[in-house]
This record gives sequence, C-alpha cells and structure tokens, in this order.
Amino acid sequence: MKKLNAISSPRRISEFQSAQIVYEWEDTIISNSNLKLEYESKFQFLLYSIIERFGLWKFYNNILRGNNLKLRFIMTAKVKKECIINKNTIPVIIDFWLSEEQINDFCLVYRYCPLILVTNAEVYYLLKKHNVSLPIEHWPLSYPDKYAISFCDTFKKKYEFCILGRPNPFFIRLLDKYCETHKDFTYIKNAGNIDNRYYETNTGLFVGKDTGRNSYLEMIKKTKITCYTTPGYDESKKDVLRFNQVTPRVFEFLCGGCMVIGHYPMTEDVRFYKLDSIIYNVNNYTEFERILDELRKKDCDISKNAKFMEQHYTSKRISSLINLCKKHNIRIR
Repeated sequence: MKKLNAISSPRRISEFQSAQIVYEWEDTIISNSNLKLEYESKFQFLLYSIIERFGLWKFYNNILRGNNLKLRFIMTAKVKKECIINKNTIPVIIDFWLSEEQINDFCLVYRYCPLILVTNAEVYYLLKKHNVSLPIEHWPLSYPDKYAISFCDTFKKKYEFCILGRPNPFFIRLLDKYCETHKDFTYIKNAGNIDNRYYETNTGLFVGKDTGRNSYLEMIKKTKITCYTTPGYDESKKDVLRFNQVTPRVFEFLCGGCMVIGHYPMTEDVRFYKLDSIIYNVNNYTEFERILDELRKKDCDISKNAKFMEQHYTSKRISSLINLCKKHNIRIR
C-alpha cells in the first residue's frame, strides 16, 4: 500500500501573491494531520528543467521508486509534461482552463499519478463525461481556519458598497445606473492598476491604498455590501474563461461579515456549495436594484455567514482527503 506522508511546497522559492492562500491551506493541513511539509529547492527545479529539456520525463517517472507520496497544489492544470507531476505526486488542481480538445494531452501529463484531485466539480463531471480513466476525484476548495468567523463576531462597517478585487464591467454598469436614481449612494472600487493598487469612489475620490493581502482583508471587514462573479461570468477576464468555479473570494467576503450580490450560473460547483443559499444571484438591473435597496436597509446576518462557512474550512477537508486516499488504496501517514 502506498502512503501519503508529506506536502511538497515551493514556498521558499515562489512568493507571488496568489499563492499565499495555497500556503495557508498547506499550513492548516499540516497542523491538523500527521503530514509533514517538504520544501522544494531551486536546485530541484534546475534538475527538473534539464530532465524536461532533454525529453526524459517518462524515463524519470520509470526510475522513481518508493511508496511514499506527496500532496502538491497545482495552480493551473498542465498540458506540458513536468517533473513535479509524477508517480509519487497527488496533485491538487486548483484552476482548470483547458479546452475539451486538450483533455487527451492532460491525461498524458497526469497518467502516472496514483490519485488526482480536482477542486472544481464542474471539471470533475466534464472529465467523467469524456470517460477519462485516470484516478480523478473531486476535492473542493476551502478557507483557512485562521480566518474562521464565529456566530458572535461583530464588524464595524465604514463603507456601504465596495467592489473588492478586479472591477467587473457587469456590476459597474448596474452600479452606475443605480447611482443615477439614488443620489445618496456611492460605491468604492479598486483602481485596477497592478503596480499602484488603491481604492477610490465612483466619483474619483481616493479612499485608501491596497498594500497586499492584509489590507485587502481589512477592507473587506469595513465593507457592508459587495459583489461576486464566478470566473466564466467575469467580463473583466478578457481570455473568456468558460468554467464557473466557486473561488475562495466568496469565503473571504463571508468571513469578513459582508452581504454579497452575485452573478453566476447554476453549475455543478455552484450547486455543491449551495451558493444561492447565501449569495443573491442577479442577471439584470431590475433584480439588482431591488436587492440592493433591500440590503442597504439592514445589517449582515453574521450567524448565517458563520453557519454556511462551518463546512468549508480547510480542516473540514482533511476527513474527505483521508476517505479519498483510502478509496484508492493510499494510507495517510
């Protein structure tokens, strides 16, 4: 029987902002299980690049020995053969933006893995529909326990409505139209400049500087109402992503005590999370105006947010990880 005994992490050589929550997932899993953390090195990746350059990926997999497996978070599904995806790896695929025509290439890259975890239920069912024979399982995204919200938490809200993250043209249009007939209303948005991120009102007044993850989370806690769009419905992403996975941004908003107006389709992933039980879904201005009018008159029901989040913290995913490993004859250390 193979044994999962570690998480392999590139955190010492890769510090880009979007990976921070991945490292927080790793920390939470480590602290709630018997797994150990192993750091990947620059030398390791140099060796990998040489192997890949000379087309020795298959040879590398064939000479790998041992029954000890490592969990490895993969930011985006690959169609290029890489040494980090090998017979001793259980990859956790976070984003999957491949076309159906690329599924065969995907299978070639992941064919040696003893277990493949995909975080998007929509992708999981797509792969099953294509009769992919790889050992693929759905293991949903979560939110680190360190940010958990309790039923008695209180938040002092300073801003009525803030678009947190990349401004979405769909909601900008609705908000601008709302402002025309509601003269007492203004909203805040991120300026969107990746090199100089700051918040400003829709009338151009400077609100504050966005200096990273901590300031972003603090801005959430000060915001009463915000909006959320799944990736495939996000007009600001010009590459026109087709999948609509529920992302950790939802969890950030809920744990920050926000009320959220959403725009999303009813995909398998949306149904898995029962997203419509906690986030209002709008498709046109009439719906948006009615819901925003309603939310402006009340405060967030913190107990409802806390109840929803109870099942979606990272520590809650460990038992399902154990069960999925057991199903594939893998024991966790």
